[in-house]
Amino acid sequence: MSGEQQRNEPEKRQPEAIHVPEQANDRSRGEPGSAGRSARILILEDEAWDANLAQRLLVEAGLNLVAVVVDAKESFIEQMAAFRPDIILSDYNLPGFTGQEALKIAQELHPDIPFIIWSGVLGDEAAVDLIKQGATDYVLKDRPARLPSVILRALAEAEQRARLANLEGQLLQAQRLASLGQLAAAEQAMSRIRQLLTAARGEAKATERQS
Repeated sequence: MSGEQQRNEPEKRQPEAIHVPEQANDRSRGEPGSAGRSARILILEDEAWDANLAQRLLVEAGLNLVAVVVDAKESFIEQMAAFRPDIILSDYNLPGFTGQEALKIAQELHPDIPFIIWSGVLGDEAAVDLIKQGATDYVLKDRPARLPSVILRALAEAEQRARLANLEGQLLQAQRLASLGQLAAAEQAMSRIRQLLTAARGEAKATERQS
């Protein structure tokens, strides 16, 4: 390729991480449970206005936000690995790609990441089907006020699942200590971990009842 051709060929634009300044969050009204919460959110959206609206709503709810916006399958897969989001917000219909396809990819690569559908054309039947396929929740674009509470609840539930998994792993380790004859250390660890597990499971059930 000649130098002239290289100069004329458009550069491939990389998704940009958008850091929301803390001052913006300081002025927000805040949602219950949002105080001090931070999140990395991957937004799959081909309409800039809708992507900006989603971010503005979350900032106003008190979320310390870092966001990356993508609009194609290739960049979505790339940013799943490079950006490592805490949560995914996906439009349902995009040119050459769909939220359903994105959900399938996310379930295969990172099933622990909450996946929220953000759509203007989603019917009830399609929404229920997406939930069955693994979507955490959905928000209609003509009812955007629901978005912050849905995102915050999904983040809280994901944190609870991670905490439970960690405690259960610690309990298994303590049980292995017991099997190796280190009974005193194992019993002390298991007693503490069981107390933490009971508390964490109680919090998880309380969150489910509020959903």
